Amino acid sequence: MTAEAEARGRILAVARRLFFAHGFGRVTMDEIASELAMSKKTLYRHFASKEDLCEAVIDAAFTAIDAELAAALDDVRLGFEDKLDRFMRIVAAGYEEARGPLLTDLHRDAPSLWARVDAWRSKVVHTRTRALFAAGKRAGVFRPDVPEDLVVRLVIGNAQNILRPDVLAALGLSFPEAFAHCKAVLLDGVRARPCNGGRGAAH
Repeated sequence: MTAEAEARGRILAVARRLFFAHGFGRVTMDEIASELAMSKKTLYRHFASKEDLCEAVIDAAFTAIDAELAAALDDVRLGFEDKLDRFMRIVAAGYEEARGPLLTDLHRDAPSLWARVDAWRSKVVHTRTRALFAAGKRAGVFRPDVPEDLVVRLVIGNAQNILRPDVLAALGLSFPEAFAHCKAVLLDGVRARPCNGGRGAAH
């Protein structure tokens, strides 16, 4: 690793910790430079603005989540139920980290950065959820009659319209509560269940 790449990595790690802990508006480039024991001039040489730095933090965070999801789906040692469990845990952990002041700030005050979060979220959710659902169909876990693209659109719509700071506040739900409900409605609802004498799904 080059010295420049190492410095960039250190900056991203500190900026990520501060942004997620305190939000976008309350963190300054002065504070980030101070935490790094780095001059502002050096910091600005790597990132031209706080917006550029936050964008890089967003990109790095979603790239890491995407890689984790891909690894879970490709792990041949796991049965489908284990893959599903790991997939959901990775997604939940990502949202859990991001559900503090950062997303609230971006949604309220930084529309271009919020749009980047939404774009990444849609890309990751679309690609990996489609692969997960297709694997579930092949394993006989999910219903074969439900179109994959429909499930993907439902998941993306859910992520964009429900798991937002303002919507969660209006619903009076914590993130874990909302996530659990959404998982139950979306994924459990498309499971292949044998009928029980016409009285509904077997448990």
